[in-house]
Amino acid sequence: MQFRILNETNHRMRIRLYAGRISDYQEEILQFAFGAITGVKKVTVYHATGNIALEYTGNRNLILKKLKNFDYDNVTMMAEQLEEGIGMDEMMRRKLDPELKRRLRLRVVGETIADMVLPLPLQLGYHVYQLITLKDV
Repeated sequence: MQFRILNETNHRMRIRLYAGRISDYQEEILQFAFGAITGVKKVTVYHATGNIALEYTGNRNLILKKLKNFDYDNVTMMAEQLEEGIGMDEMMRRKLDPELKRRLRLRVVGETIADMVLPLPLQLGYHVYQLITLKDV
């Protein structure tokens, strides 16, 4: 894989992929793949800029060697397969992103408060509005 090291501090580096922008599916695959490298503690993918931040322990040269040997074409192929859809059992095995967990938690709390505070006719109107504007995900 071709990349350039943009910034580097003690046990953290930010690299830019020459592949350009990264799709959401590619971001997910890269986080999983780079997180599996021995010595990498945390992976942050910035899909808009094609940057990846790695926090690591251990030998820097070994991690760079593994990054250079990584085949980005496999990521593209896997992302295309993910776009076609994944099964429910695969989704159950995945770990939720902490940011997504936080947003879901806020959404559930907001819905609960709305149901407790709003009178019944307004609750009904609110939920009918949600059903009408529901997006197919």
